[in-house]
Amino acid sequence: MNPSSEAVQQLVKLLSKYSPSGEEGEAQEEVFSLLVSKGFENVRMDSVGNVIGEKGDGNKTLLFCSHIDTVPGIVDVKIESGRVFGRGAVDAKAPLLAMVLAASSYKSRNLRLIFSSVVGEESDSKGVKHLLEKLNPPDYVIIGEPTGTRAAAIAYRGSANVKIMVSTTGGHSSSPMDDANAIIQLMRLIEYVKSKFTFSKDIFSNIGVSITMVKGGYGDSRIPDSSEAFLNLRYPPEISFDKLSDIFTKTLKEYLETSRSIINIRHEFLDYLDGYVSVKDPLMLNSVREAVKKVTGKDLLLIRKLGTSDFNYTGIKWGRPQIAWGPGNPSLAHSLSESISVEEFTQGIRTYELFLNIFSSSLASP
Repeated sequence: MNPSSEAVQQLVKLLSKYSPSGEEGEAQEEVFSLLVSKGFENVRMDSVGNVIGEKGDGNKTLLFCSHIDTVPGIVDVKIESGRVFGRGAVDAKAPLLAMVLAASSYKSRNLRLIFSSVVGEESDSKGVKHLLEKLNPPDYVIIGEPTGTRAAAIAYRGSANVKIMVSTTGGHSSSPMDDANAIIQLMRLIEYVKSKFTFSKDIFSNIGVSITMVKGGYGDSRIPDSSEAFLNLRYPPEISFDKLSDIFTKTLKEYLETSRSIINIRHEFLDYLDGYVSVKDPLMLNSVREAVKKVTGKDLLLIRKLGTSDFNYTGIKWGRPQIAWGPGNPSLAHSLSESISVEEFTQGIRTYELFLNIFSSSLASP
């Protein structure tokens, strides 16, 4: 497929519809029109802005679900050196569009395909939450997320946001006493937490700690006597939120007991979503394997993702066999160089298309 192909131009058009969470309307109108033009049935937009369409028939149902929203930030839309650039080129407009185009000629009577372009995945996941309440549980789920065409994710870590508040005695900046500086104490505390949350060489099994915001200080001659930080914790599926909360609280207590400084520590969990490991369905996975092998010439890789996505919500709610799978290099997601190669986008379309044909035929076999 060359850069001037219809599919690539459709991707460019969709990327040109800037759609950060909460501003998905124009992009969803484009998806709606595309579904109608590609012969999807019962195309509709629900009350929160999700776009849904259906194809095929059968007693079993498969949900293709991807998100139209992106993180904020403009990335100039262009085609350069065989790559398509733009915010969402990886996460997740390329997987979403590849799903739609792959289903364009789908007509199987063995498997009903439901496609949904959901909103809000990068913020509060209101799209998939609404879908979970309104849609009858499908038999199989594929979440369109960038994993690389030959890799499929069967597990995601959980995510929790917590605010930590540290207070100290403070002082005068003419006498820079680190023990009395709330910002320095906060940084020491966070480093201590990080050291305690590394359990093994397997990164997926550890609890990841990322600072997302720090506040503190006056910008004058006072040593800060208070500081707060917002942390995002990513934790493996075998650790529940209750267990995470207990571990976190005990770690802060341990720090206080070992610290020689006079400090006060408070914390508050703001939200959380547990991790999830999907049940493995041999029929679905073998169909993915065969499609990947035919298109890429390589064996399928089953991976565990360090992040969190709508995969967690669908898995926890429905418990159906599912994978996250789609074209795009996940390391480029959210970056200023977000882009996908024309070759990989093309492979993504073809692989989804082959999978649908192989899987629906397998379901018809005795």
